[in-house]
Amino acid sequence: MITNYIDVDGKWGIVIIRDFDMYDDEDLAAIMKSFGIGERNINKSLQILSTYNSGMAVSNSGLRMSAIFIGKPYSASEFWSTVNHELYHVEQAILEYYGESWDGEPPAYLAGYLLKRVVEEIAEPCY
Repeated sequence: MITNYIDVDGKWGIVIIRDFDMYDDEDLAAIMKSFGIGERNINKSLQILSTYNSGMAVSNSGLRMSAIFIGKPYSASEFWSTVNHELYHVEQAILEYYGESWDGEPPAYLAGYLLKRVVEEIAEPCY
């Protein structure tokens, strides 16, 4: 299991968890629980994440943090597609927390910034 942390200018944190397998289920469950996910939903999430090209994002505004789980992809393009999809959910959480609108340039700049930070942090993504 590979875990990366991205600090969004001290305003939000993003943990990216990838390259995991069934032996990591207890660690994944502990992370999910720390974000407020209940036991039943944890089991459902672990089942979904065990399939290829899967992902999940969960945010906790009290912690000002998000966790992104990236399942095993079939290809590099599937990996980045899943990352992009899950970053969208993180962007939603950040904009909602700070009361920002989805109109205009701020959300577009945030999307670009988040993707740039992820690419910088994940030098060699798992494919």
